[in-house]
Amino acid sequence: MTNEPDWMNPANDRKTPYTEEELELFVDGFIDGFGDEWEDLKHKLGESMARQKVKDGFITKDEKNLHNIEPDGEVH
Repeated sequence: MTNEPDWMNPANDRKTPYTEEELELFVDGFIDGFGDEWEDLKHKLGESMARQKVKDGFITKDEKNLHNIEPDGEVH
């Protein structure tokens, strides 16, 4: 038994990519936490494209997302 919190245990790591719902929650959290940056991004790109850009950033950081997996060997 260890005193480390559950989130530190690698056995509790998620095994799947983030869902669309999770990504939308992350985007909403970004908007709530980075109001000035969000307003600048929204002004430059428009709201829809700004949301997608933030979402793409979270996808890029998600090592389980298919966009970030390199195949071992030849792909047929």
